[in-house]
Formats: sequence, C-alpha cells, structure tokens
Amino acid sequence: MVGDADGSAELGYRVAERATGRGLAKLGVRGVIARARDEYGLTRLTAGAGRANAASLAVLRATGFVAVGPSARGGIQHVRDLTGDDDAEDQRAADQLGQHS
Repeated sequence: MVGDADGSAELGYRVAERATGRGLAKLGVRGVIARARDEYGLTRLTAGAGRANAASLAVLRATGFVAVGPSARGGIQHVRDLTGDDDAEDQRAADQLGQHS
C-alpha cells in the first residue's frame, strides 16, 4: 500500500497460485481496509485489476470497491471510500491477520 498526503493510498496484492480459491485475498484486502482506516486514518483506497483478471475483480467488488473507469495500466480502476465506514467484517479480518503477524 502506497499512501498520499491527501489521505488516499493505492492497494496492490498478489496471492500465490497454489493458494488461490481459499479466500485469502479477500481476507487480506479486508484487513488492509480496516487498518488503513483505523490505524492510518486514510479516507480512500484505490486499486486496479486487469479486465481479464476475474478473480481480482471479484475480490475488489466483494470488499466494497467500486469500478470508476479504466486504469493507467489498461485495467479497471476501483475506489473504496473509507469515511464513516466501520464494517465489522473488515475489522474481524484485521484482527485475524493480526493474530498471524
């Protein structure tokens, strides 16, 4: 995650092929959302995914990101607003990730 002075950050992630399909990306993204909001005081996250990357697109949409248009890299840019957001599912993911770090 790379942050900006305006309270936003860009999220990027990768899951090893042998670990796909287990919900790890969704768990990780939810944990980052909670930490970005609660620990770092960020107000917005952005993320991009390739048009052919159905798994990443599904993870972004399942974790509350909204598609806003094409990304600079030719994929689809997504945004997640963190203001006024206290999603309990995100916090549970952050807690679970904290137990493993």
